[in-house]
Formats: sequence, structure tokens, C-alpha cells
Amino acid sequence: MRYSAILAILLLFSTHVHADADKGMEKSIHSFFAGGIYSQGARAELVEVMQWPDTNGAIRWRMPEFSKHPSRISLIAEKGAGKNRRRWYVPVRLRWWSKAVVTKRDLPARTLLTKSVLTQKRINIAGHSGSWWKDSKALVGTRLMRPLKAGQTIFSSYVKRPKLLKRGDHVTIIASFGELKVEATGKVMKSAGLGERIQVQNLKSKKVLQAIVVDAGTVHVITGGRG
Repeated sequence: MRYSAILAILLLFSTHVHADADKGMEKSIHSFFAGGIYSQGARAELVEVMQWPDTNGAIRWRMPEFSKHPSRISLIAEKGAGKNRRRWYVPVRLRWWSKAVVTKRDLPARTLLTKSVLTQKRINIAGHSGSWWKDSKALVGTRLMRPLKAGQTIFSSYVKRPKLLKRGDHVTIIASFGELKVEATGKVMKSAGLGERIQVQNLKSKKVLQAIVVDAGTVHVITGGRG
């Protein structure tokens, strides 16, 4: 007999399963979520309590430790204090809402993303792996690694930033000090894409500096050191 069938039979005949909730229990869990449960910029919304605990009245609720944004999770419910404290693990279904950058239209793999093909939308990111973006500026210049339908959220695993510079390339290093701007020629120490942090060596002083890639031939120094 399959595990799911056995579990269903056990739940059916168990005398300790409380299938319904009274108003006090329902009010306490809805108050818990109304207070705002956030994780990495997304807010949790209760969809369904899959199995209520065998008790009644208001309960103290808290989230367990978790990663990402699970669509199913076991909330921790407690009642009483000290030796009289009881605890239950209550399975629930959740949505996780967040603003995210999505595609305006269908896009094939290898598309170089521009602002014109991106927009922002409130979406449910439950069950998705990887990070997402709330601002399209950070995605401009990246390339899709897979085709996407219009309205799909762009997750970090879906894109790759092309490398503008490779190890050994010569670039112009620009360091700004207020209104003063100093330029020097440097050598790239590691491959990097637009907007990425990179190490460059000033060819004259041999000093290694931290910089940001501006374009295929220019980097801006992050630190205030003169090369």
C-alpha cells in the first residue's frame, strides 16, 4: 500500500486529529499574518490551514526556520506556559507576495535585456528558487539563459551578465576626488561584466585597485587611493 494511502487511513481513524477550528483559533492565526510576516522582501499570505491542532481557543503562532519562500510550511503553535505549555506543528499553504521585474512580451533565449522589454508587477514567488529584482535597471545588459513568456518573473538563475572585460585587458582607470578626475592605464586582473566589481593594476605604479566596470574600456575606482 502506498504511503499516501496509509497516511490518509491513519488520519481518518485517529482520535487526536482536530479537523476544524473554532473562532478563537482562526482569529489568532489571521492576526498573526495581519501583523506582517516578511522574508527577503516578500510578504506571506495564508492560503489554507491543512490540519488544525487538537485544541480550541486562541494560540500563539510563530514561523519555524526556513529557506527561500516555501509554499508549504509547518507553523509552530503554542498554548499555555511552563510545564503546562503545549506545542503543535501546523501544516499550512502560503503565498509570498513581492514586486518583481517581469517581461513585457515573449522573449527567446539569448535575448539581451533592455528597459523597453521589462516592467514591474506584484507576483507570488512561493516555491521559486533564486533571487529576483524589483528594479529593472539592475537587469539591463544581462542576457536570458532560457525563453520566457510575457509576464514571467526574471529570477537570477534565468540570466547571465556578459563579460565585457577579461583578464589581461588594458583599460582606462578613472579616479574622482570631488571635481578632480585622474586617469591612468591599467590591466584587468579578472574577467567581469558591466557594473561588476573588479581588480585592476595601475601599469605605472603597479598598485592594485578596486573598481567598477563602466564599459568595455573604462573602470571607475571605488577606493579613494591614487594609482
